[in-house]
Order: sequence, then C-alpha cells, then structure tokens
Amino acid sequence: MKNILSVPVVLFIFLLFPACNRQEKGIDISNIHFRISSPYGTHYITGKEIPFRATDANGNDITAAVTFLVDGQDIAGSSHIFRQAGHHTVGAVWDLGGTEKQADENLEAEVIDPRSRTRVLIDDFTGTWCVNCPRVIYHLEEAMQQVDGIVPVAIHNRGYNTDPFHFDGVDELADTYDISAYPTPLLNRKEVWDEQVASVREELARPAVLGIRIENRVTGNRLDISVDVRFDMDLPEDTLKIVVYALENGLHADQANATQYYGGQDPIPGFEHNHVLRHSFTSVLGDDIPAGEQRFDHVYRWTYSGEIPSEISDSAQMELVAFVVKGTEKPYVVNVNKTAIDETCDY
Repeated sequence: MKNILSVPVVLFIFLLFPACNRQEKGIDISNIHFRISSPYGTHYITGKEIPFRATDANGNDITAAVTFLVDGQDIAGSSHIFRQAGHHTVGAVWDLGGTEKQADENLEAEVIDPRSRTRVLIDDFTGTWCVNCPRVIYHLEEAMQQVDGIVPVAIHNRGYNTDPFHFDGVDELADTYDISAYPTPLLNRKEVWDEQVASVREELARPAVLGIRIENRVTGNRLDISVDVRFDMDLPEDTLKIVVYALENGLHADQANATQYYGGQDPIPGFEHNHVLRHSFTSVLGDDIPAGEQRFDHVYRWTYSGEIPSEISDSAQMELVAFVVKGTEKPYVVNVNKTAIDETCDY
C-alpha cells in the first residue's frame, strides 16, 4: 500500500516544479506594451500600399511577430492596400505563448481617393552630335501622341564641343544616375526607359500621393513663378526635394543621325529640338522640402521672382517643369507637372 501511494505523490511533485518554474520564467502579459504605426502617418489614399510596423516598450521592432488587422480582419503580412475611402481601423495582436496581447492603441486611418493626377517624367540624355539620339526622340514623340501625361526633358551634353544646347548641370545629373552612354532615357529617374508605351502606362497607373500646381507670369523681362505641392497623404519620413526647370522649344541645329528615323538623313539639317533643358531654378537635383511641410492636405509653396534666365533665347517658347523627387543617392520622381509661359496648370 505504501509503495502504491508513492507513485501519485512523486507525480504530483514532478508536475508541481515544472509548473512553478514555467510561471517564474513566463511573461506577465498585463505589463507588456507595444504600439503600431506607419511611416505614412494616418492619412492614406486608395490604391497605395501602406506599410505598418510594431515596436515594443523598448523601441524594438517586433513587426514580424505580430498579426495586423484592418477593420477587425487579419491581413497577410505587414502592409495593406485600401480599396475604399473612409475611416478604417488598424489593429494588431502579439501571440505570447498562446495568449494574444493587443496593441496599446489602434491606428485610426482616414483614406481618400487620389485627388491629384499622375504624370511621368522622361529625361532624355541627348546631343546634337549623337548619331543614335534621333531614335529616342522619335519614340518619345510617338509615346506622347499615344498617351497623355508625359513630361519630357531633353538634357544636352556638349559632346565634341559641338552642341549649342549644352546644359551646365548635365555632368552632375549623369554622375548621379550613372549615365555613361548617349542616348539614355530615364523613366521617372527610376530606370532606363525601354522606349515602350506600356512602361509609361504602368507608371501613369500609380496613384499620386501629391499634386503639383504651377502658376507663372511674365512682365517684360521679369518672371514670377509659384509652385504649390499639395500633399494627399502624410509623408513625414520621406526625404523629398523640389526641382524646377526652364525648358525651351523650337531650337534648331543640325542633328547627327545613324538611324532609320527622320528619313535616315545624316545629318538632319536644321532639326527642331524641343523640351530642351536650359536652366534650373533650384539645385539641379532639387531643394529640400522640410519634413514638417509633408503632411496631409498641406500645401508647400516654392516661389521665384526675377529675370527670365539668360539661357532662354525666346521666352515665348519657354516651358516650366516642376517635380518632386524622393530619396538621397538616386532620387526618383514622385510626381511632375509642366506649363507653358504665362499659363497655369492645376494639380
């Protein structure tokens, strides 16, 4: 009888110690805190992928350990594309050994449909001396006939000291974007354009997180420009710059040509060069937009008042281009707009 009773006693002691030990090593969930946030604040647009993150009380990133919920429904991963405008609630739970801990506070998001039109920038690194450059010029003109929303900028390099439209900032741009051959067209300064309309349409389909409005007036030789950047989302953590260029159309010079385009003539006498970059009002890579300005429904304003740039030979042929870029090493275009002289273009 004594030996039989010792079995449950031993089992009780064996089970007791692991239980006590687990409680000592376990986590008191009531004292655990974590919060959720987004680099895009709390104001978003439909169609844009919005990332979320989670941090514990010590600031450690625990994003991979939590499950995010949108309007009470689990989502896959840590990002979400909102398809409907309106108010949405983002929450998160952290599984701690079978017990779920909710975030200290939900993220209350306001989502709107994009208000601004998406446009794309195509930089054409070119030259009158460049025998293959007519190919890109031709394809760019062709694309502009097929789709609306392309803003071209022709950036000329002096080549063999023969290009009359050389832009002084071309070397800085070429070094930044690793331009080693001519022609090289860049699509939104993200990638080399493949000269296909499909890739342009793909960029145009992206929702615009901000819009750009350009207003300008010419009085004699005086030029007044006002560029408004309206934010349709919170972008507090983005490194943004504004770039403002003066272009000129209707410039004529002989164009070297080794292509089949434009009749295959070499050179093409008196070829008309359009959208030629003549002057940068900002740094050629852009001027900083303060982070405090990058909030929903806020308008950041850039202005210029002064003489028409001396590089412009005919002010009636001048175009103004303004765009916002994001990033530091190779900033890419967020959105762009352009206008003719003495005109206003809206967001």
